[in-house]
Amino acid sequence: MNKNSGQGNGRMRDFISTLCNLYFIFLTAVLSLYTGGTYWKLGDTKYMLFRNVTLVCLGVWLAVSVIRIGISLARGNRRLPKLSVTDICMLVYGAVVLISALCSPFHRTPWLGYKEWYMGALSLWMFVGIYFFASRSYDGSKYPVYVGEAALAIVFLIAFANRLGFDPVKLMSSFNEKSWEYSHMISTIGNINWFCGFCSVTLGLPVGGYLQGKGKAKVFFLYILSVMGLTLLCIQGSDAGFLIAAACIGMGLLYGVKEREVFRRSLAMIAGMCLTVAVYAQAAKGIGAKAMAAVPADGIGFDRMAWGGWWAVGAVFLVLAVLFGKISPKTAKRAGIILIMLGGISVAAAAAVYALRQPAGDGWGSGRGGLWRFAWQGFVQGDFRQKLVGAGPDCFAPYIYSTLPASELTPTEGFWTGTIFANAHNEWLNALVDLGLLGTAALAAVFAGSIKRYRKLLPGILVIAMYGVNSFISFQQVLSTPLLFMALGLCESRIRRESVEKCERNEVSLRLERGV
Repeated sequence: MNKNSGQGNGRMRDFISTLCNLYFIFLTAVLSLYTGGTYWKLGDTKYMLFRNVTLVCLGVWLAVSVIRIGISLARGNRRLPKLSVTDICMLVYGAVVLISALCSPFHRTPWLGYKEWYMGALSLWMFVGIYFFASRSYDGSKYPVYVGEAALAIVFLIAFANRLGFDPVKLMSSFNEKSWEYSHMISTIGNINWFCGFCSVTLGLPVGGYLQGKGKAKVFFLYILSVMGLTLLCIQGSDAGFLIAAACIGMGLLYGVKEREVFRRSLAMIAGMCLTVAVYAQAAKGIGAKAMAAVPADGIGFDRMAWGGWWAVGAVFLVLAVLFGKISPKTAKRAGIILIMLGGISVAAAAAVYALRQPAGDGWGSGRGGLWRFAWQGFVQGDFRQKLVGAGPDCFAPYIYSTLPASELTPTEGFWTGTIFANAHNEWLNALVDLGLLGTAALAAVFAGSIKRYRKLLPGILVIAMYGVNSFISFQQVLSTPLLFMALGLCESRIRRESVEKCERNEVSLRLERGV
């Protein structure tokens, strides 16, 4: 009976591992590529698909997990599961979300989310569930990663075509070159802000694989994919792309201080990005007005992309990459530290110049200045309950618009005239309003605990750094936040599997020493 029970438990474990692999493919490939054939209501289309598939997969996983636990208890196993620091932070975050939703005065919204946004308690719990599903069920299979990277390449190729004025998948059929959508929607992802959020998570795996990978063919493919992603962050139209690209490159260089090859590859990646931006600018000039119209007029502007210095900067970093492969490790480390310091100063200076050139007051950062002011004012004006647990998950709009004068919040001109903002365009200010001090602290603990636990896993740290930077100017959404929790779950899975393998090796060594 015990033997049959063990075999049944093993089959269930294999089934759940396969389900997890397929769900990984769903998040990285199916969800990113599926559009329903149009940009119209694309966010709703993707969210509904995500919600339905995720509820089924998590439901099956939970049901099978309960059965497995029952079998384990029947066999006399009374050991409590070991929880990591990230596990505990995730559970606390989920608990605070529940408390906030229960205390919210906005009835349905905190549970299912604000209309057309859907970041209510149900979604936040699904994110936490994705983390535990991946951390307990992923078996280290490579094929889901390969499928995800192939899908990412397709997303990037379509994005490049869009920025040159072409529409290979016919998503622009309802719009013309003068419409807002023509220049602000990109690939199969949606608008450029969503695209930045998507890249802030998905780029972590290929970049990490390239920087630390082995095998010429594999490293070459991941290099091309990494350069494509970084280039698109520079040309897609949103200023956020530069911040995400800087975070990605910066983390690669910092890790490279101790690993010369990682540093050298980071330099080669910078060179490839700069040279590809220059090639894109020349191609766009050759195509003409059609390509020019695909660049957002209110974004980074074509002049920055057509800057002649991209060629020179790319050439310099290419030479540096070659030199770092020839000098001694000690010299390379010293030179690397100097380059990182110079790079940090350059990025800080560029950021300062950008900030100073932004319009003062509420117009700062494409209107983020006003939104952030309203968010902070709404938090400060709240009572004790509001400050502690917030208005409820995804209740930013109902709370803010009922607390402050609506006329101050609603744009009166331009494309966004009459728009109701569903969030603060800053994940942390949004958390203060929606989840209060407890929820914001719990979310910060998730990031801090993950950094501590996964600090040696470069892909995981890249994801945390890029998503973290973007979180200060963006928001939770269906094409980035679920992938973040999946990535953290994959990191946890790897740590747990390495721990089990280490214990098994130690047990074998101990037996050999005893002569067993």
